[in-house]
Amino acid sequence: MTQEQSLRLYPQPRGLQWLEGEKKWTSSIVLDTQGEADEAAERVKLASRLQEAFAGSGDDPAADGQAMTLIRVRSREELHPQGYVLQWDEAGLLVEYGGDAGLFYALVTVEQLVSREGKNWRCFRIEDEPDFPVRGFMLDIGRNKIPKLGELYKLVDQLARLKLNHLQLYMEGYCFEMEAYKDAFPGSTPITAEELRELDAYAVERFIDLVPNQNCLGHMGEWLNKPEFRELAEHPDGLPLPQGITFPPTTLNPVDSRSIALVRNLFDALLPQFSSSYVNINMDEPYGLGAGQSKERCDEIGAGRLYMEYAEQVFDLVRSHGKKVLMWGDVLASHPEVMEQIPEDVTILDWNYESSVSFEGHCRVLAERQIPFYVCPGTSSWSSISGRTDNMLDNISDAAIQGLTYGAGGLIVADWGDNGHWQVPAISYPGITYAAGVSWHAQHHLNQTGLIEDYLTEAVFRDESGEAGHLMLELGRYYHLENSTVDNSTYTMHLLLRGLKTPEQFAAELNSFIRIFADLGGPGGEFRLDYRHHEMLEWLVQRKKQLARLRLRMTEANLVLDEWMNTLRIIEQGIGLHRYTHRIDLPDSKAEIEHLRALAKLLELTIAEFDRLWLIRNREGGLVTSHRALHQLQAQYQERLKELEALHSIHQKGV
Repeated sequence: MTQEQSLRLYPQPRGLQWLEGEKKWTSSIVLDTQGEADEAAERVKLASRLQEAFAGSGDDPAADGQAMTLIRVRSREELHPQGYVLQWDEAGLLVEYGGDAGLFYALVTVEQLVSREGKNWRCFRIEDEPDFPVRGFMLDIGRNKIPKLGELYKLVDQLARLKLNHLQLYMEGYCFEMEAYKDAFPGSTPITAEELRELDAYAVERFIDLVPNQNCLGHMGEWLNKPEFRELAEHPDGLPLPQGITFPPTTLNPVDSRSIALVRNLFDALLPQFSSSYVNINMDEPYGLGAGQSKERCDEIGAGRLYMEYAEQVFDLVRSHGKKVLMWGDVLASHPEVMEQIPEDVTILDWNYESSVSFEGHCRVLAERQIPFYVCPGTSSWSSISGRTDNMLDNISDAAIQGLTYGAGGLIVADWGDNGHWQVPAISYPGITYAAGVSWHAQHHLNQTGLIEDYLTEAVFRDESGEAGHLMLELGRYYHLENSTVDNSTYTMHLLLRGLKTPEQFAAELNSFIRIFADLGGPGGEFRLDYRHHEMLEWLVQRKKQLARLRLRMTEANLVLDEWMNTLRIIEQGIGLHRYTHRIDLPDSKAEIEHLRALAKLLELTIAEFDRLWLIRNREGGLVTSHRALHQLQAQYQERLKELEALHSIHQKGV
């Protein structure tokens, strides 16, 4: 199906046939349901949602003066459980569906057509069903940023409109309120049990499986840094690395019975709030596993078996709650000798976020071992400020292609919060949208960036200028002008995190950082940079002009525009910091002082807006930690300005 032949729908349907004629909807709608279809229509709230869709179409219901529009709803067992048929012709609308989810997706399709095509439709027949049974999104709420409940409702609505059916809220610190541990985390503003129950019910109504997610081996740093939990760590005093650096404790000791007792308590509090039959136990990146307090056991049976001994205890905890396991597959990829020990009720989440690495190898091995698995690419939003668009597109494309080739049961796109979770929600929209398209029907969506741009412009931002979607993708392309070798992030992000350094100091720090994570399993390499400063300035000018042209008609228009503007301020700060670091067009101390004053003034506004915008959408806990690096940079500016101004004054007196 070419774009010219398609309806303005996202995701695009699997099959579209144009019929003769065209017909306009009328304000009078009559439902014809038979048997089970009558109850199914009630369950998906078909009538009320259609009324809402037409009420929002802008037409006067009393003005059409036409006869009623008949909607015939029929159940067809032979259709995919999530599949449906829509036929629009002179007789009205025929809706056929395989299961409740299929009827819901038929309704979502009609709602989007009303919104984007109006009420006068060319006649057609759609036959549709998804490529992947599970199509989902994972949002990191475990590092700094925990959205308010209303924001999570909006997220569920957004996912439902894209026919996604799976949502995880990643947890690693104290982001879920538990009375037993409340005193250990003062100042936290976690999500509550009641809020999770409400969100779960809201998601279920929209055919989204809200899956509990709790890390329980690695990534436990926020717990292990507390004195009362420190002895549970594999390395209570930190993991010593070859560079003479000690990495903070992040991994539980798998042979300490208190570790599994902590996980039991976490699960006993968290899991009853969810109706889902699944739990993501994570179990990824257990840095230093088998090299600390569990070394004796590791030497006896090997690291892979040590990992599985602990994992099997966690599996039993999950089963005691009547649920099945999802878990990341990175440790298994490093220890294929224990893959045969994976039980049938465990699904592996194969993650990879860099387009330079294909999913093919891991997918092939998992398929050969007949282990159920999902492919998990990323939005590339984290540690990037405004995304890495082309890495995201290629990463998600490869996940879809390899997942379909090797029989993955699902595709879940991850959105992490590394280094402070600076990205605003809209930065992740292109990745969510593209993942929704290729997981629903890859053939129609692979490499079709125009479909993403059009959907974001028309259906999400309702932008009358027609540019919002293009802006969203272009915001994530500045990293090409950095020409940096940093992995899973951007140079600009690292620059802002490290503050005022000489180029040599910065390169040394970043190379040390790269070597540390190479020792922990990262890709390694050497830091290189070919930064195009003047092209970056031009990119910034063009994005600001584009932003000024937008005419958003969404409810949150002003908030979204302010978030994008502050996103550009952060990148502008990085451009200015690079200029200062490399003394580009700064011939003397006077020029340096003027430039630093301008940067300091911009940063003051940026931090103030960061705070204001954060608190509109998110809970306060985590805010101070999130942008600590920006405050440190602000203090560095003031200190350097005092030094330069003093030197400049002495020089002036000497003259």
